[in-house]
Amino acid sequence: MRVQDVVEEIVEKLPENKTPVVSILRKLTNVRDMLLRSPTAAQQQSEVFEEAIDTVVGEGLYDLPCPPGNVTDVDIRHAIYDGSDGMDDSRDWHRIPLRQFNERMKRPYYYFVAGQIGIFPPPKYAKAYGIKIFYTPVYPEITVADMGSTTGFDPDWDMLLVYGVLRDIAPDNNNFDIRYQQLLADYRTATSGYERYVIEERW
Repeated sequence: MRVQDVVEEIVEKLPENKTPVVSILRKLTNVRDMLLRSPTAAQQQSEVFEEAIDTVVGEGLYDLPCPPGNVTDVDIRHAIYDGSDGMDDSRDWHRIPLRQFNERMKRPYYYFVAGQIGIFPPPKYAKAYGIKIFYTPVYPEITVADMGSTTGFDPDWDMLLVYGVLRDIAPDNNNFDIRYQQLLADYRTATSGYERYVIEERW
């Protein structure tokens, strides 16, 4: 569906509602972005960008190329801790987990604070491309100028956007939330990456 079609579906289901189109589009952007950032197999299979950051000695905080919710993976070079001059290849990199700041663990992890990404412990050596951040695309906000464009979400599941906005506009209407949760469960099942088989019992 185009953005115009999604808006029309919303208006048809709430004929007496006076929510301005600009407000509907803002809510539509929020629902789309929330769904795209959900840590599902569909997100993991989507297009992913990569940005490498040079490390600074003792500096643990770095600017993010995207919102924290879009980050899917963070890798660091061993060289930022041992100072080795090893080749920049797969053996020099390892993935680090996301943790809360000040967790009592010695191995490296990353965390988010005030729109930045933190690496703990801070790098001991300055290295070019010491940190790699992998993240999903950041889509622009949907505006009135985009009415003839697609939503940026899976076109087979645009009704998920419709009900996501409807439950925001009319939170007292429980039917919208129920329909949204049903569609969300179906969407996650359909995009889980697992093949589904029908098992027929034979006696």
